[in-house]
Amino acid sequence: MTPTTSNPNTIIIIDDDIDDVELFQEGFKQLGVENEIMVFTDGNKFYDYISTTSNKSFFIFCDINMNGLNGFELKKKIFDNEEIRLKCIPFLMLSTSGAPKSVLEAYSLNVQGYFIKPNSVSGIKDMFEIVVKYWSISQRPASQQ
Repeated sequence: MTPTTSNPNTIIIIDDDIDDVELFQEGFKQLGVENEIMVFTDGNKFYDYISTTSNKSFFIFCDINMNGLNGFELKKKIFDNEEIRLKCIPFLMLSTSGAPKSVLEAYSLNVQGYFIKPNSVSGIKDMFEIVVKYWSISQRPASQQ
């Protein structure tokens, strides 16, 4: 599967757990995803990047529990910034917990998905395959420009 044939944009991962990041990168590699993968281990550094870049992004996978700016705080900061919000980048939350309170908080911040982190490369690969296929065919304002 090579989603870059329809969408060459960058996939962004925001997670401060290096072991998880390595699993995610391996999952994308096994899928044959050719999109550039950008990793941020700090929510503030990502916010600085997304505030100034003109590069297009395919989607964002963001961990909730991070040191410093957590995933909820980052999503709120993005939502409150109209210029970033209008980039229409799908923002997907990752967590080790599916606690109803966390799921509700994520969706109240207008995330486009909430996923429990698989603990194996095959589980990650399966999750990513579905997500990449979905966002490859989904239309959104930023994909129309």
